[in-house]
Amino acid sequence: MVGLESLGGLRIMKVCVNCRARFRGDPEFCPLDGGRLMPVKDPLIGRTIAGRYVVQERIGAGGMGKVYRARQEVLGRDVAIKFLSEHLTHDPSYRKRFMREARAANRIHHEHIIDITDFGETEDGLVYLAMEYLDGTPLNELIAQGSVPLARAAHIGLQVARALGRAHELSVVHRDIKPDNIYLLRGYDGDFVKLLDFGLAHIAGELRVTATGTVFGTPEYMAPEQARGAPMTAAADVYSLGCVIYEMLTGQLPFTGSTPDLVLKHMRETPRPPSYHKPSLSPELDTLLLALLEKEPADRPKAFELAESLATLWERLRPSMAPLGKALPPTNPPAAPPKVVGPAEEEERWSERVERLEELLARAHPEGDTPPEHGAAVAELRRRLEAIAALRGQLNQRITLTESQSSKVRIVRGRLGGAIEDLARDEASLKRQAQQARERVRQAEETMRELSPRLRRQWQALPPPPLKQPTPAALEHLADVGRMAREWLDAEQARLEGEDTARREETRLDDLRFQLAQLKGRLGSVGAVQEVDHVKLRGEAVDIEARLTDALAEMARLSAPVVQHLVGFPELRDRVRLLGSVSLSV
Repeated sequence: MVGLESLGGLRIMKVCVNCRARFRGDPEFCPLDGGRLMPVKDPLIGRTIAGRYVVQERIGAGGMGKVYRARQEVLGRDVAIKFLSEHLTHDPSYRKRFMREARAANRIHHEHIIDITDFGETEDGLVYLAMEYLDGTPLNELIAQGSVPLARAAHIGLQVARALGRAHELSVVHRDIKPDNIYLLRGYDGDFVKLLDFGLAHIAGELRVTATGTVFGTPEYMAPEQARGAPMTAAADVYSLGCVIYEMLTGQLPFTGSTPDLVLKHMRETPRPPSYHKPSLSPELDTLLLALLEKEPADRPKAFELAESLATLWERLRPSMAPLGKALPPTNPPAAPPKVVGPAEEEERWSERVERLEELLARAHPEGDTPPEHGAAVAELRRRLEAIAALRGQLNQRITLTESQSSKVRIVRGRLGGAIEDLARDEASLKRQAQQARERVRQAEETMRELSPRLRRQWQALPPPPLKQPTPAALEHLADVGRMAREWLDAEQARLEGEDTARREETRLDDLRFQLAQLKGRLGSVGAVQEVDHVKLRGEAVDIEARLTDALAEMARLSAPVVQHLVGFPELRDRVRLLGSVSLSV
């Protein structure tokens, strides 16, 4: 059983060098086979988090913490758990920034954004996030192989743009878009994108965690306003995504150099068109990417507008694109880490161990002269197994209920988020149509302003009626006035139609924005009540798990004298050592 003792702020487990069984407390020898107990190098491996995640192996690390693969035994699935680095756990700003990742991702809940299912703090102060376990490749590894074909780059960019569109509509700005945070999953026909790491995200309405003017992000992909330390809007993410798409298509970054040079270039220089690096790229694509990299945030398209452009491009290129097929596993995969036994499996082992202890005692004392204290110890082990099974049932019930509630909340959030995304796209379309109508009105009014003085002069220059005999010159003059009058009337008609269209679209926009506000309000309140229950259930699960851990450690303590007694019988010694192994048959 995983056991942990306090050391340096973390809790260190010990493992038997012979049977690999794990124990808490400070014994030096395994109570099952007498093997020496040694501390495990990584204190988190084998640990149970929040009563339900058994940490299996470390899979990554970053500036703020480490990421592990863990097994959720009740549901039989793997999750990834990110722990805030120990040296940052006491810094309130880092703790808030770390927990913001969970709130931001949960607030958005989009198919192309990693799903964070749980977060919290352990009893000894470790801050963690539990999220879906991804099997795939970060985009930076794909880019390292060379420029990405246009159709594939458009498809990847489209998925990121849609995810950002949903995030921005819900007032979440990522602030660190880069290839490392864009993950391409295996097991799909083509690329399926997941956007990661909302640790630097800003959520509208939150108090600032960092001082104004503090610069965060990655210099190669940093928007000019981000480089200046100015307040950031959704346009900063669009700029960063523009840098990513530029790099995918050309194999080059828009700007290169040392960090100070990069910051200055982002703020002051205009990047070369992508076609400079790759002449096969079209002028239209140059225009789109350079629009994403405009210095002024207001001059960049919105994420949903970018998504529409990329969707059009993707649909046009898709038929001619060779299928990618499902990604193959690496040719030389790393060796699988040793399996970490979780509490549930360890409980099953103890059930079999108790049976073996009874069997071995019967072999050691065929005449029925088993020492009373050892017989009583085995009987006590049986009784405690029943208590452990009852605790396990309670724990599974709470975990299942917690997961059920969380799943329902995620489903509702997903539906509301999808509806908000649809309305936001409709809003962008209606806004564009209203702007186009207003532009037609402006052009018509400009035409009328230009025509009015000329028409007035020409009208005043007409010969007074009645004309006894119209001359060719008079008729020509009259025809000019008629043409100008027709042009003026056409402009007036266009103005009236444009005004009518603009008013109609703006009325629809007002209605749609009201619906959006209603949906966003509902989304904000979804899960509020369930979250209270969730915290209560999670606390109960942690408490039960701690009692289970103590109970299993007590099983080892109670069984140790019986094991030591049986080791005294040479013919049984080898069978006794099997008590701690994976295979318990004798």
